[in-house]
Amino acid sequence: MKKKNLLSAIAAICLGAAVSTPASAAIYNYTMTNNDKLSINTATNSATFTGATINAAMVSSAFATFAGGAAPTFTAVLSDLTGTRLINGSWVTDNPLYSTTTHPQKLIMSGTGINLWAWWGDPITGGDYLTTIKSYSVDPGTSVPEPGMAGLLALGLGGLAFARRRKAKAAA
Repeated sequence: MKKKNLLSAIAAICLGAAVSTPASAAIYNYTMTNNDKLSINTATNSATFTGATINAAMVSSAFATFAGGAAPTFTAVLSDLTGTRLINGSWVTDNPLYSTTTHPQKLIMSGTGINLWAWWGDPITGGDYLTTIKSYSVDPGTSVPEPGMAGLLALGLGGLAFARRRKAKAAA
């Protein structure tokens, strides 16, 4: 009788692991009033900002927690910012001056306002890139299995195999 209870418990754990809802990653897409596009990918912790006057890519571990929305309140301190921006008729690159002290590079979202907080040009010819959200959409992306659930499933299947083996040995 104990073996039957053990097998039932292991089967319940396996079933629970199999039907649990996996974590999911998403890509949040924003179109700005000037038709720029901001895309935030929670799976890769990255974002891109593209348009007629900007072509930037950024990385931040904070993007993993981004929840999206039409008027988000979110700040990400950037670990990397690359790309170019058109200022006074010239394309300039990001200048990391002060990025580790008084002016860390950030993507700040406050309601419908967007601020890519950085210095541009060498020498610096421009500061923050400001724009406003016009529309929003989300691509749910792919499901990402949770490691704990996969471990429980493996443990349950291993337990079932072990119990079956013991039962076969006892019968022989």
